[in-house]
Amino acid sequence: MNTAKRSFTYAKGIMETIFKSDVFKNRIYRRKYRKDFLSDELIENTVTVDTPDVSGIIRELNLNGIFVFSKHMSSANGYSFDVSNNFSVFKLHFEISGNYSYFPEGHTEPFVQIPNYHYNMFYLPHIKGRLDYQGAPRRTFEVIFTLDFVKRIAGNDYKQFLQRVNIAVEKGRPYIFWEEARPISPEIGKVLEDIISCPYKGEIKRNYLQSKITTLLIDLLIEANGKYQPEPKVVLPAADLESLGRVERYIKSNLKKTIRIAKLAEVAGFNSSKLKRDFKMVYGTTIFKYITRLRMERAKLKIRKEGLSVAQAAYEVGYTNPQHFTSAFKRTLGYLPSNLKKSGKSFN
Repeated sequence: MNTAKRSFTYAKGIMETIFKSDVFKNRIYRRKYRKDFLSDELIENTVTVDTPDVSGIIRELNLNGIFVFSKHMSSANGYSFDVSNNFSVFKLHFEISGNYSYFPEGHTEPFVQIPNYHYNMFYLPHIKGRLDYQGAPRRTFEVIFTLDFVKRIAGNDYKQFLQRVNIAVEKGRPYIFWEEARPISPEIGKVLEDIISCPYKGEIKRNYLQSKITTLLIDLLIEANGKYQPEPKVVLPAADLESLGRVERYIKSNLKKTIRIAKLAEVAGFNSSKLKRDFKMVYGTTIFKYITRLRMERAKLKIRKEGLSVAQAAYEVGYTNPQHFTSAFKRTLGYLPSNLKKSGKSFN
Protein backbone atom coordinates (compact mmCIF):
# COMPACT_ATOMS: atom_id res chain seq x y z
CA MET A 1 0.00 0.00 0.00
CA ASN A 2 1.40 3.35 -1.01
CA THR A 3 0.24 6.85 -0.14
CA ALA A 4 0.91 9.98 -2.10
CA LYS A 5 0.22 13.72 -2.23
CA ARG A 6 -0.24 15.81 0.92
CA SER A 7 -0.20 14.07 4.27
CA PHE A 8 -3.08 14.46 6.73
CA THR A 9 -2.44 16.28 9.99
CA TYR A 10 -4.53 15.69 13.08
CA ALA A 11 -5.61 17.76 16.02
CA LYS A 12 -7.30 17.00 19.31
CA GLY A 13 -10.62 15.19 18.87
CA ILE A 14 -9.63 13.13 15.84
CA MET A 15 -11.93 10.49 14.42
CA GLU A 16 -10.62 7.15 13.21
CA THR A 17 -11.67 4.24 11.01
CA ILE A 18 -9.76 0.94 11.02
CA PHE A 19 -9.89 -1.35 7.97
CA LYS A 20 -8.56 -4.90 8.23
CA SER A 21 -8.01 -6.93 5.06
CA ASP A 22 -5.37 -8.91 3.22
CA VAL A 23 -5.41 -6.22 0.53
CA PHE A 24 -3.48 -3.90 2.88
CA LYS A 25 0.11 -4.12 3.98
CA ASN A 26 0.24 -5.72 7.47
CA ARG A 27 -3.55 -6.29 7.00
CA ILE A 28 -4.45 -2.97 8.67
CA TYR A 29 -5.16 0.48 7.26
CA ARG A 30 -5.97 3.24 9.76
CA ARG A 31 -7.66 6.34 8.44
CA LYS A 32 -7.70 9.29 10.84
CA TYR A 33 -9.86 12.34 10.20
CA ARG A 34 -10.07 15.83 11.58
CA LYS A 35 -13.01 16.45 13.91
CA ASP A 36 -16.20 16.57 11.78
CA PHE A 37 -13.92 16.58 8.71
CA LEU A 38 -13.40 20.33 9.19
CA SER A 39 -10.67 21.79 6.99
CA ASP A 40 -9.94 25.17 5.41
CA GLU A 41 -8.02 23.51 2.58
CA LEU A 42 -8.40 20.64 0.12
CA ILE A 43 -6.45 17.62 1.38
CA GLU A 44 -5.83 14.70 -0.99
CA ASN A 45 -4.45 11.23 -0.43
CA THR A 46 -3.97 8.16 -2.64
CA VAL A 47 -3.83 4.52 -1.58
CA THR A 48 -2.56 1.96 -4.10
CA VAL A 49 -3.62 -1.68 -3.65
CA ASP A 50 -1.58 -4.28 -5.52
CA THR A 51 -1.93 -7.90 -4.42
CA PRO A 52 -2.26 -11.13 -6.44
CA ASP A 53 -6.04 -11.04 -5.94
CA VAL A 54 -6.95 -7.36 -5.68
CA SER A 55 -5.53 -4.27 -7.37
CA GLY A 56 -6.63 -0.70 -7.77
CA ILE A 57 -6.61 2.85 -6.50
CA ILE A 58 -8.41 4.47 -3.56
CA ARG A 59 -8.45 8.25 -3.73
CA GLU A 60 -9.42 10.34 -0.71
CA LEU A 61 -10.47 13.97 -0.45
CA ASN A 62 -11.07 16.00 2.69
CA LEU A 63 -13.19 19.07 1.99
CA ASN A 64 -14.71 21.28 4.69
CA GLY A 65 -17.09 18.98 6.57
CA ILE A 66 -17.03 16.31 3.86
CA PHE A 67 -14.77 13.30 3.30
CA VAL A 68 -14.82 11.54 -0.08
CA PHE A 69 -13.60 8.10 -1.18
CA SER A 70 -13.31 7.30 -4.89
CA LYS A 71 -12.36 3.66 -5.54
CA HIS A 72 -11.48 1.86 -8.75
CA MET A 73 -10.65 -1.76 -7.94
CA SER A 74 -10.24 -5.00 -9.85
CA SER A 75 -10.79 -8.41 -8.23
CA ALA A 76 -12.14 -11.46 -10.03
CA ASN A 77 -13.45 -13.07 -6.83
CA GLY A 78 -14.39 -9.98 -4.81
CA TYR A 79 -12.91 -8.96 -1.48
CA SER A 80 -13.89 -7.93 2.06
CA PHE A 81 -12.85 -5.46 4.76
CA ASP A 82 -13.44 -5.75 8.49
CA VAL A 83 -14.23 -2.20 9.54
CA SER A 84 -14.74 -0.26 12.77
CA ASN A 85 -14.76 3.39 13.75
CA ASN A 86 -15.17 5.67 16.78
CA PHE A 87 -17.72 8.20 15.50
CA SER A 88 -21.27 8.53 14.15
CA VAL A 89 -21.49 9.11 10.44
CA PHE A 90 -23.80 9.68 7.49
CA LYS A 91 -22.74 7.95 4.30
CA LEU A 92 -23.88 8.51 0.72
CA HIS A 93 -22.69 5.54 -1.34
CA PHE A 94 -22.75 5.30 -5.15
CA GLU A 95 -21.92 1.87 -6.58
CA ILE A 96 -21.08 2.94 -10.14
CA SER A 97 -19.86 -0.52 -11.10
CA GLY A 98 -20.01 -3.56 -8.81
CA ASN A 99 -21.98 -4.62 -5.74
CA TYR A 100 -21.63 -3.50 -2.10
CA SER A 101 -22.89 -4.96 1.21
CA TYR A 102 -22.36 -3.98 4.86
CA PHE A 103 -22.80 -6.71 7.49
CA PRO A 104 -22.85 -5.42 11.09
CA GLU A 105 -20.90 -7.57 13.53
CA GLY A 106 -22.89 -10.64 14.59
CA HIS A 107 -25.41 -10.35 11.73
CA THR A 108 -25.77 -12.82 8.88
CA GLU A 109 -27.99 -10.47 6.85
CA PRO A 110 -26.60 -7.22 5.44
CA PHE A 111 -27.74 -3.90 6.89
CA VAL A 112 -27.52 -2.35 3.44
CA GLN A 113 -26.92 -3.70 -0.07
CA ILE A 114 -26.23 -1.53 -3.12
CA PRO A 115 -26.13 -3.23 -6.53
CA ASN A 116 -24.47 -2.11 -9.74
CA TYR A 117 -25.22 1.50 -10.79
CA HIS A 118 -27.35 2.23 -7.71
CA TYR A 119 -26.97 4.34 -4.59
CA ASN A 120 -28.31 4.80 -1.07
CA MET A 121 -27.67 6.97 1.95
CA PHE A 122 -27.60 5.81 5.56
CA TYR A 123 -26.76 6.85 9.11
CA LEU A 124 -24.65 4.69 11.43
CA PRO A 125 -24.14 5.62 15.11
CA HIS A 126 -21.04 3.45 14.94
CA ILE A 127 -19.50 1.04 12.46
CA LYS A 128 -18.28 -2.42 13.34
CA GLY A 129 -18.68 -5.24 10.87
CA ARG A 130 -17.73 -6.41 7.39
CA LEU A 131 -17.81 -4.72 4.01
CA ASP A 132 -18.21 -7.07 1.04
CA TYR A 133 -17.43 -6.00 -2.52
CA GLN A 134 -18.13 -7.89 -5.73
CA GLY A 135 -17.62 -7.06 -9.40
CA ALA A 136 -14.66 -6.54 -11.70
CA PRO A 137 -13.95 -3.77 -12.13
CA ARG A 138 -15.54 -2.02 -9.16
CA ARG A 139 -16.02 1.73 -9.24
CA THR A 140 -17.36 3.41 -6.12
CA PHE A 141 -17.95 6.99 -4.99
CA GLU A 142 -18.64 7.58 -1.29
CA VAL A 143 -19.33 10.77 0.65
CA ILE A 144 -19.26 10.72 4.46
CA PHE A 145 -20.24 13.54 6.79
CA THR A 146 -21.43 14.07 10.37
CA LEU A 147 -24.47 15.66 12.00
CA ASP A 148 -22.40 18.81 12.44
CA PHE A 149 -22.30 19.25 8.65
CA VAL A 150 -26.10 18.91 8.40
CA LYS A 151 -26.53 21.51 11.14
CA ARG A 152 -24.22 23.89 9.31
CA ILE A 153 -26.06 23.67 5.98
CA ALA A 154 -29.59 23.61 7.48
CA GLY A 155 -29.11 25.95 10.46
CA ASN A 156 -31.77 25.89 13.16
CA ASP A 157 -34.06 23.97 10.83
CA TYR A 158 -31.86 20.88 10.74
CA LYS A 159 -34.38 18.73 12.67
CA GLN A 160 -37.02 19.45 10.03
CA PHE A 161 -34.39 18.90 7.36
CA LEU A 162 -33.79 15.44 8.85
CA GLN A 163 -37.37 14.86 9.94
CA ARG A 164 -37.46 11.16 9.09
CA VAL A 165 -33.96 10.49 10.35
CA ASN A 166 -33.85 12.64 13.46
CA ILE A 167 -35.47 10.11 15.82
CA ALA A 168 -32.94 7.47 14.81
CA VAL A 169 -30.10 9.97 15.29
CA GLU A 170 -31.32 11.04 18.73
CA LYS A 171 -31.72 7.41 19.86
CA GLY A 172 -28.44 6.26 18.32
CA ARG A 173 -30.07 3.84 15.90
CA PRO A 174 -28.90 3.05 12.35
CA TYR A 175 -31.13 4.33 9.57
CA ILE A 176 -31.37 3.69 5.82
CA PHE A 177 -32.79 6.60 3.83
CA TRP A 178 -34.40 4.41 1.14
CA GLU A 179 -35.56 0.83 1.73
CA GLU A 180 -34.27 -0.15 -1.69
CA ALA A 181 -31.16 1.24 -3.38
CA ARG A 182 -32.03 3.76 -6.09
CA PRO A 183 -30.75 3.61 -9.67
CA ILE A 184 -28.28 6.35 -10.57
CA SER A 185 -30.18 8.70 -12.87
CA PRO A 186 -28.49 10.24 -15.92
CA GLU A 187 -28.53 13.60 -14.12
CA ILE A 188 -26.80 12.24 -11.02
CA GLY A 189 -24.42 10.20 -13.16
CA LYS A 190 -23.34 13.38 -14.92
CA VAL A 191 -22.73 15.13 -11.57
CA LEU A 192 -20.63 12.20 -10.36
CA GLU A 193 -18.49 12.22 -13.49
CA ASP A 194 -18.04 16.00 -13.18
CA ILE A 195 -16.77 15.49 -9.64
CA ILE A 196 -14.61 12.45 -10.30
CA SER A 197 -12.95 13.87 -13.40
CA CYS A 198 -12.59 17.42 -12.05
CA PRO A 199 -9.83 19.03 -14.17
CA TYR A 200 -9.11 21.98 -11.89
CA LYS A 201 -6.32 22.57 -9.39
CA GLY A 202 -5.83 24.43 -6.13
CA GLU A 203 -8.51 26.75 -4.76
CA ILE A 204 -10.68 26.46 -7.86
CA LYS A 205 -10.77 22.68 -7.43
CA ARG A 206 -11.60 22.95 -3.72
CA ASN A 207 -14.44 25.43 -4.30
CA TYR A 208 -15.77 23.51 -7.30
CA LEU A 209 -15.90 20.18 -5.46
CA GLN A 210 -17.26 21.71 -2.25
CA SER A 211 -20.11 23.33 -4.18
CA LYS A 212 -20.92 20.29 -6.35
CA ILE A 213 -20.96 17.77 -3.50
CA THR A 214 -22.81 20.03 -1.06
CA THR A 215 -25.53 20.71 -3.65
CA LEU A 216 -25.84 16.98 -4.35
CA LEU A 217 -26.19 16.23 -0.62
CA ILE A 218 -28.80 18.94 -0.09
CA ASP A 219 -30.88 17.72 -3.04
CA LEU A 220 -30.83 14.11 -1.83
CA LEU A 221 -31.51 15.00 1.82
CA ILE A 222 -34.55 17.02 0.71
CA GLU A 223 -35.79 14.12 -1.42
CA ALA A 224 -35.25 11.67 1.43
CA ASN A 225 -37.35 13.85 3.71
CA GLY A 226 -40.44 13.07 1.66
CA LYS A 227 -40.39 15.81 -0.96
CA TYR A 228 -39.81 13.25 -3.69
CA GLN A 229 -42.22 10.46 -4.55
CA PRO A 230 -40.57 7.66 -6.55
CA GLU A 231 -42.42 5.74 -9.18
CA PRO A 232 -44.16 2.62 -7.86
CA LYS A 233 -41.70 -0.23 -7.78
CA VAL A 234 -42.37 -3.14 -10.11
CA VAL A 235 -41.19 -6.45 -8.71
CA LEU A 236 -39.96 -8.96 -11.28
CA PRO A 237 -40.27 -12.73 -10.80
CA ALA A 238 -37.10 -14.46 -9.58
CA ALA A 239 -36.83 -16.34 -12.89
CA ASP A 240 -36.79 -13.04 -14.83
CA LEU A 241 -34.10 -11.62 -12.55
CA GLU A 242 -31.99 -14.73 -13.14
CA SER A 243 -32.45 -14.30 -16.88
CA LEU A 244 -31.23 -10.71 -16.63
CA GLY A 245 -28.27 -11.98 -14.63
CA ARG A 246 -27.38 -14.30 -17.53
CA VAL A 247 -27.57 -11.32 -19.87
CA GLU A 248 -25.26 -9.28 -17.66
CA ARG A 249 -22.73 -12.12 -17.47
CA TYR A 250 -22.88 -12.57 -21.24
CA ILE A 251 -22.24 -8.86 -21.79
CA LYS A 252 -19.25 -8.80 -19.45
CA SER A 253 -17.75 -11.86 -21.16
CA ASN A 254 -18.15 -10.50 -24.68
CA LEU A 255 -17.20 -6.82 -24.54
CA LYS A 256 -14.67 -7.30 -27.35
CA LYS A 257 -17.38 -8.59 -29.69
CA THR A 258 -20.39 -6.99 -31.36
CA ILE A 259 -23.28 -7.42 -28.93
CA ARG A 260 -26.74 -7.39 -30.50
CA ILE A 261 -30.10 -7.07 -28.77
CA ALA A 262 -31.38 -10.11 -30.65
CA LYS A 263 -28.62 -12.25 -29.15
CA LEU A 264 -29.22 -10.87 -25.65
CA ALA A 265 -32.93 -11.60 -26.01
CA GLU A 266 -32.03 -15.16 -26.93
CA VAL A 267 -29.78 -15.44 -23.85
CA ALA A 268 -32.58 -14.14 -21.63
CA GLY A 269 -35.37 -16.07 -23.26
CA PHE A 270 -37.37 -12.83 -23.66
CA ASN A 271 -38.55 -10.89 -26.65
CA SER A 272 -36.55 -7.72 -27.34
CA SER A 273 -39.15 -5.33 -25.94
CA LYS A 274 -39.42 -7.14 -22.63
CA LEU A 275 -35.64 -7.41 -22.36
CA LYS A 276 -35.09 -3.68 -22.90
CA ARG A 277 -37.89 -2.72 -20.51
CA ASP A 278 -36.88 -5.10 -17.70
CA PHE A 279 -33.17 -4.41 -18.07
CA LYS A 280 -33.68 -0.67 -17.60
CA MET A 281 -36.00 -1.32 -14.67
CA VAL A 282 -33.35 -3.38 -12.84
CA TYR A 283 -30.10 -1.69 -13.91
CA GLY A 284 -31.37 1.88 -14.13
CA THR A 285 -30.06 2.48 -17.64
CA THR A 286 -30.47 1.21 -21.19
CA ILE A 287 -28.64 -1.85 -22.45
CA PHE A 288 -26.62 0.28 -24.88
CA LYS A 289 -25.49 2.72 -22.19
CA TYR A 290 -24.68 -0.14 -19.82
CA ILE A 291 -22.51 -1.88 -22.41
CA THR A 292 -20.78 1.38 -23.31
CA ARG A 293 -19.99 2.17 -19.67
CA LEU A 294 -18.54 -1.30 -19.08
CA ARG A 295 -16.40 -0.98 -22.21
CA MET A 296 -15.09 2.43 -21.15
CA GLU A 297 -14.31 1.20 -17.63
CA ARG A 298 -12.44 -1.82 -19.00
CA ALA A 299 -10.56 0.35 -21.51
CA LYS A 300 -9.64 2.81 -18.76
CA LEU A 301 -8.21 -0.04 -16.69
CA LYS A 302 -6.19 -1.35 -19.63
CA ILE A 303 -4.73 2.08 -20.34
CA ARG A 304 -3.84 2.83 -16.73
CA LYS A 305 -2.90 -0.61 -15.39
CA GLU A 306 -1.62 -2.41 -18.48
CA GLY A 307 -0.12 0.56 -20.30
CA LEU A 308 -2.04 0.00 -23.54
CA SER A 309 -2.29 2.81 -26.04
CA VAL A 310 -5.68 4.38 -26.70
CA ALA A 311 -5.93 2.53 -30.03
CA GLN A 312 -5.03 -0.80 -28.40
CA ALA A 313 -7.54 -0.29 -25.59
CA ALA A 314 -10.21 0.63 -28.14
CA TYR A 315 -9.62 -2.64 -29.99
CA GLU A 316 -9.74 -4.66 -26.75
CA VAL A 317 -13.26 -3.41 -26.02
CA GLY A 318 -14.66 -3.90 -29.52
CA TYR A 319 -13.93 -0.63 -31.32
CA THR A 320 -12.23 -0.81 -34.71
CA ASN A 321 -12.23 2.98 -35.08
CA PRO A 322 -10.21 4.76 -32.34
CA GLN A 323 -11.96 8.06 -33.07
CA HIS A 324 -15.37 6.50 -32.39
CA PHE A 325 -13.94 5.04 -29.18
CA THR A 326 -12.52 8.41 -28.08
CA SER A 327 -15.88 10.09 -28.64
CA ALA A 328 -17.71 7.42 -26.65
CA PHE A 329 -15.13 7.58 -23.85
CA LYS A 330 -15.45 11.38 -23.56
CA ARG A 331 -19.24 11.19 -23.66
CA THR A 332 -19.36 8.47 -20.98
CA LEU A 333 -16.61 9.45 -18.54
CA GLY A 334 -16.32 13.17 -19.20
CA TYR A 335 -12.70 13.40 -20.35
CA LEU A 336 -10.48 12.11 -23.13
CA PRO A 337 -8.77 8.71 -22.81
CA SER A 338 -5.47 10.39 -23.70
CA ASN A 339 -5.69 12.22 -20.35
CA LEU A 340 -5.03 8.89 -18.62
CA LYS A 341 -1.50 9.00 -20.04
CA LYS A 342 -0.85 12.36 -18.41
CA SER A 343 0.48 12.42 -14.86
CA GLY A 344 -1.55 15.54 -14.13
CA LYS A 345 -4.86 13.72 -14.40
CA SER A 346 -6.15 13.11 -10.87
CA PHE A 347 -9.10 11.62 -8.99
CA ASN A 348 -10.53 9.61 -11.87
